[in-house]
Amino acid sequence: MTLRRKATAGVFWVGISTALKSLFRMIARLILARNLLPADFGLITMAYTGIDFLRMFREMGFSYALIYRKGDVRKAADTTFVVTMSIAVVLFLIAFFSAPYASVFFRSEDLLPVMRALSVNILIAALGEVQLSLLAKNLAFREKLLPDIVPKIAYGLVAISLSLMGMGVWSLVIANIVDSILTTVLAWLVLRWWRPKLRFCRQEAEELFKYGKHIVGSGILIWLITNVDNLFIGRVLDEESLGYYGTAYYLANLPATHISRVISQVLFPAYSKIQDDVAAMRSAFFQTMHYVSLVSVPVAVGTIAFAAPFINTVYGARWAPTIVPLQLLGIYGLLRSIAVNMGSVFKAGGKPNWLTYIATSRLAVMGLFLYPAIKYYGIVGVSAFSAVVSIVDFFLSAALTNRIVRGRLVDYVRALWIPMTFSVLSALLSVYAYRSMAAGGGFIALVMGGILMIGIYALLVMVVDSDARGFVAGLLVEVGQVSRRLLGNGA
Repeated sequence: MTLRRKATAGVFWVGISTALKSLFRMIARLILARNLLPADFGLITMAYTGIDFLRMFREMGFSYALIYRKGDVRKAADTTFVVTMSIAVVLFLIAFFSAPYASVFFRSEDLLPVMRALSVNILIAALGEVQLSLLAKNLAFREKLLPDIVPKIAYGLVAISLSLMGMGVWSLVIANIVDSILTTVLAWLVLRWWRPKLRFCRQEAEELFKYGKHIVGSGILIWLITNVDNLFIGRVLDEESLGYYGTAYYLANLPATHISRVISQVLFPAYSKIQDDVAAMRSAFFQTMHYVSLVSVPVAVGTIAFAAPFINTVYGARWAPTIVPLQLLGIYGLLRSIAVNMGSVFKAGGKPNWLTYIATSRLAVMGLFLYPAIKYYGIVGVSAFSAVVSIVDFFLSAALTNRIVRGRLVDYVRALWIPMTFSVLSALLSVYAYRSMAAGGGFIALVMGGILMIGIYALLVMVVDSDARGFVAGLLVEVGQVSRRLLGNGA
């Protein structure tokens, strides 16, 4: 199978996985928003703010280096597993015993037991880290479907059931642990050709670390960038405000954290295989940006346009403080979804250190202006600040990307004008129709408005964009082949 065919198949399978995960997670979150308090979500955000920071050191960038590495990777995989598990034990102990200090920092006594319980996930996730990396390296995204989807279904069922039993924030804690356990167990079951051997090769470790250290360095800075707002909101404001902000951030970043992940999971392994061919990488980069934007841009624009009716109708009136931050963060999510492709180019082009440079400059700006934005303007202020910073960050990332793929302004225009233009046009028409259907709001009118936007946008794109038609045709071919295989197995 050619690399292009593997990448297309990978997009299909990761697309199925991400769509189902997003659907289950969205449904679960909507139900939980009705059963739990905003402060419960804020408490979970506080706990994971520290735990996620520690988890970046779990494998020291070895997983990305493993994907980047050429040739036989068994020895490198064994070394990565030993390093990952050794570090995970240390990080678990740090998380467990630092929980009291986090509780004091956020001035929340309820945080202590929650953070200690969730720290177990550091150990659980480390057990399946190498398996998931090897599946991604081989573009085996069909096999990765099971450990991707089943845990998310289990998370939703457990969290909803426990919330209905009145367990509050602990419904989220237990569901997260169940999610981690199932992900690790299923990763071991799916990847059968490799089983870890407890051997450590110093030379392998040094080579992996030489590449991976830049991933860790940029990861630390990215964590600071994406979590320093949570730190300030939790400290300066309260759990409830963090719950509102966290919900707005989650919804606004759906294009980046869910839709664009469909592409980015495939891109780095695929780019790594053509890292010496600049023309091929340039073509793949702008084509991918176009495909990502065709999906992520209308989602982001629709989120901004329908923020108020969506929150009031689906989440309820008590979540109204989420609306304006959601609209502002929608700009951040939109640009992040487009720029996610650039990070894959940096890593595959042998320039992971550029991620560190970009993150450092952004963190410096945030260090100067974030506190006053929160202090004087609350979660609306920090949301507006994030939107402005994301615009600057996008142009800086594009300039560096051009040094690798040798892109031009016209390439960006060609990739983005169709999704941008048709998204705005379809949003304006659908919002007008929504207001005509329901002057006072209404769930049915909201659904009809969303369907209308999707229909108008899809029609315009399929008529004008030949690349989109070709991409959809390729995915339909993959669907047809999958269906024939399933029917053949059933026969």
